[in-house]
Amino acid sequence: MIIAMHAPIPNTGLNSYILSTDSLMTATGIGLFIMVSGALILPVNLPTKQFLKKRFCKIAWPTLLWTLFYMLIYWYEIGLENIELWRALLSIPFIPQFNGVLWFMYMLAGLYLLAPILSSWIKQSGRREIEFYLCLWGITLCYPLIRNFIGVNEGHTGILFYFGGYAGYFLLGYYLKNYMENMKVWMIFIFLIIPLTIAAALKIQQIQVEFYDTLWYLSILVAMMAVAWFMLIKGITQQYEAESLFHKGVVLVSNCCFGIYLVHIFIMHSIIWHWEPLHSMGVLQILIVTLLTFIGSFAVTWFISYLPWAEYIIGFRQKR
Repeated sequence: MIIAMHAPIPNTGLNSYILSTDSLMTATGIGLFIMVSGALILPVNLPTKQFLKKRFCKIAWPTLLWTLFYMLIYWYEIGLENIELWRALLSIPFIPQFNGVLWFMYMLAGLYLLAPILSSWIKQSGRREIEFYLCLWGITLCYPLIRNFIGVNEGHTGILFYFGGYAGYFLLGYYLKNYMENMKVWMIFIFLIIPLTIAAALKIQQIQVEFYDTLWYLSILVAMMAVAWFMLIKGITQQYEAESLFHKGVVLVSNCCFGIYLVHIFIMHSIIWHWEPLHSMGVLQILIVTLLTFIGSFAVTWFISYLPWAEYIIGFRQKR
């Protein structure tokens, strides 16, 4: 989904309807990854030090190395004054530098830091307490919609300030795994069709909204679609045995996911976008760019996974 979101080549004639549809249909990718992380990690059953060494370091080293990689590219293509370089290097622990895709790694690192604390609460809480938190989080996801009609304090003095953000997706993944066995097909359909219908109505009626707010990661509409996709995929994958080819393929791609994410923007922008025939393919370019980028990113990551110290580059190393 994330690769498909980044796939459209700028200035190639794709209209706003196509671009908006692509962005909306793929915006659930971030929430889904966090939900899967929450489902697999929470509650943490390791000592905090051991957990952070295992999880936090898994993304900290790749983030640092890929930051330096993108810094060299930036330096080569644009150039950097000494003061800019030092400012950027000193800012690395706090904010992503040199490439926008690195923001996700920082956010995920923050959730890993929070996981042991959140786990202590989960172990002491029942279903109703978790649902109460998720309801309050859901209200914050409605802010982009309701602020058009009423006043909402979204700042640090707001009543629900501490219930917003991506931690809600983290806990939602845990909740769906442990408290929702399945979801009716008609309900999944409703969770998918309502956001798409609202988005289509806004676009057709030319109602001006901030897309990267009303229809973005921390929006109730995108969260609804993320729940639908999570439950749909969960239901499908449960039908496969652990030794099936499908299961092995999912595990392989999953192991390579950090590497795919970190390298995909370089392969896409520096190689695939320069293939001239793609510029005249219209909407088909999105599919082709997505497919080629995924194949290329997976191949690079798979190759790196066999190198010494691969776990520090992509967070994973193949067992020999």
